[in-house]
Amino acid sequence: MESSSTIDEKAATVTRTVRVAAPRDLVFEVLTQPSQIAQWFGQSARFPDGVHAGAEGSFGWTDHGDFPARIEIHEPPVRFAFTWGTPGEPIRDDNSTLATFTLEPDGDHTVLTVVESGFDRLGDLAAARAAMADTAQGWTEELDELVTHADRLATGTGLRPKADLDRGTITRSVLVRAPQQTTWATLTDPAAIEHWWGHPAVFPGGIRSGAEGTFEWVGHGLMPIRVERFDAPTAFDLRWGDLGDKSPGDNASLIEFRLSPVAEHTLLTVVEHGFTHLNTAERRAAMGENVTGWTKVVDALVHMAESVA
Repeated sequence: MESSSTIDEKAATVTRTVRVAAPRDLVFEVLTQPSQIAQWFGQSARFPDGVHAGAEGSFGWTDHGDFPARIEIHEPPVRFAFTWGTPGEPIRDDNSTLATFTLEPDGDHTVLTVVESGFDRLGDLAAARAAMADTAQGWTEELDELVTHADRLATGTGLRPKADLDRGTITRSVLVRAPQQTTWATLTDPAAIEHWWGHPAVFPGGIRSGAEGTFEWVGHGLMPIRVERFDAPTAFDLRWGDLGDKSPGDNASLIEFRLSPVAEHTLLTVVEHGFTHLNTAERRAAMGENVTGWTKVVDALVHMAESVA
């Protein structure tokens, strides 16, 4: 079952089946949520209107560009399918293929199968064969990454933040063994923030979209914070300015938190965007420091949420 992808030239399909050491609800979230997809399938996934049948977006690779995509099937936690095409072109029958995923429970594990079809529409037999060979290699590599990522989420091991120097992002995901509402309250209540972040958080008008406040770094000063998004209990975005600034400036980091329920637990992902205004050496140093910071801070948040659940 953990073998490489297989090619069926007659049917013009590429197929691979893997067994994931994680429950089906968790595997489906890893498979379908943009913040999760970007951790095993390329470097970015964008679906501005959310993930649902008919949603349009893209999958991005630093070396290959952004591939347009359209979600065809979204049936949690059983089936997921998308059509994807060629960078820089709209999706057409002659430049796109369909990837269909099915998920079957196997005790506490999940059997995940992908079948990609439509290669016979891409040109002559030689073109179809070349595309299927590339895709077979791709699914062998990408699904191996999905299996590893989902396994680490399920076990809580080896999940350090990931830094992407080219894109200037730091990403970390954890499975919080607490309900989504409990995790959300821990993440967004100023009194709770002070405990897991370790410093005071002040928002005079309360935390809501558009609210402004501060995080204090005790002994150093205040950092301005603006809430860019507050969609309980799924999305919380902060614009985080520098020490001493009155408001977040042009180079302020954007911090995105995403929460989704997985049975009685919560899949939490934090992504920090920024750093691209720095030169390579400065960027590497700053991102290395924040990787350490997000390791400690997220661990503290998880501990607090789980302790009150």
